[in-house]
Amino acid sequence: MRYGGYAVFRNLIPSSMLEAQSAEEFDQIARGAQHMNRFYPASDAHVKRVQEIVDKLIPYALKWNDRAKNWKWDIAVLRSTDIRAYCLPGGKIVIYGGMLDKVKLNDNELGMLLGHEIAHALREHARERLGEQQAAQLGSGTIPQLFGLADLGEAPLGIGTQLLEMKYERADETEADVIGSEIASRAGFDPRAAITLWDKLAVATRNNRDQGFIYVHPYNPARRADIMKRLADMLPLYAKAVGKPVDALPDYAGIGRPRRTTASD
Repeated sequence: MRYGGYAVFRNLIPSSMLEAQSAEEFDQIARGAQHMNRFYPASDAHVKRVQEIVDKLIPYALKWNDRAKNWKWDIAVLRSTDIRAYCLPGGKIVIYGGMLDKVKLNDNELGMLLGHEIAHALREHARERLGEQQAAQLGSGTIPQLFGLADLGEAPLGIGTQLLEMKYERADETEADVIGSEIASRAGFDPRAAITLWDKLAVATRNNRDQGFIYVHPYNPARRADIMKRLADMLPLYAKAVGKPVDALPDYAGIGRPRRTTASD
């Protein structure tokens, strides 16, 4: 787990620059959606639901990235049948209507999903993946050196588009699963919902092998087992948030209360 330190490729793209471009792209996404009548206004039930959940998550997210304390968090919910969601660097969250209306996520599942996406932003996984791409391009001589010898603003990274196509590595997904689940559990969302969330997304998007959500965020039996194994650590956080002992928590969709293992087990 890469809780400490940053991977070397992240240093190719300064956080401030990536966050600034993400904010600009978020505004473009919102303006474009408004122009095409695909932007749900703040008064819409879709937006109110997402905003309420995000507001619960943010206080528990800040410890994972010092910069996040100064992020201007914002959300955009788009009128679309696409099953997509992502959190841009800097706390700009984009969610497509299909994720809410077609997958039929309950609030616990949506809390786990948003926690997962926020965790990707907090741990700067996109910055690392984009840094790897820049390093590969530099190595091949296809673009000039960046940050000083070239102006990134003249060659936008297209963060939103690239996030839709970006396939996270296994280590990224594990880190986002753990940190996202902790954030959401502390905020009062049942961590067992992560299992039903990803099972639902696997069924809903498995036929789209190019940009389907389950291929952007690879999900297989090993990852499912890893999420299940970690429930024993997450359930006490959730139980504390809702003011109940772990043993008093009701069953969730047939998923029980895993027992913590010890060295003697």
